[in-house]
Amino acid sequence: MDKKTQALVEQYARSLVEVAFEQDAVSTIQEEVRQILTVFAETNLKTFLSQENVTSEAKKESLSLFQESCSVYMNNFLEVILLNDRANILYDVLKLVLDLFDQEDNTYDVTVTSASPLSEEQKARLLAIVSQKFEIKTRRLVEKIDEDLIGGFVIKAKNKVVDTSIRSQLQTFKTNLK
Repeated sequence: MDKKTQALVEQYARSLVEVAFEQDAVSTIQEEVRQILTVFAETNLKTFLSQENVTSEAKKESLSLFQESCSVYMNNFLEVILLNDRANILYDVLKLVLDLFDQEDNTYDVTVTSASPLSEEQKARLLAIVSQKFEIKTRRLVEKIDEDLIGGFVIKAKNKVVDTSIRSQLQTFKTNLK
């Protein structure tokens, strides 16, 4: 995504988040954004809205399905997106909206990559430690398995990475030997 498009995405996302806070509609808009993003994930709507050969009317008609079940704030937002012919960036805007809400609330997903599956007790302890050390609220733990780590784990949360994997330690050791 080029810088101009990124700036537009940020401008639209921040505007919607601002309206949500001003109108005390954060939970409503968060839920509506999640529902719309679910539709994006389950269909080819992102591709459809990004195609230049699709008319504005066709894009408007496809987004009108959301307007029937959304708040007045989301409806107004979708109208502005359509009026400004920005349906092609809607997906990116909505993803950023959720990220901005999370930053505002200091709530993050925690991704843990380990060589083998973690027990429920280990997951709970890990979430508690990450919440305390990173000073964040954790929404959920996303677990990934990478046998190449050999042992240990890699934690990602709030744009921070903690790598305690044996693979990483061996690479550091190898680099220090050179």
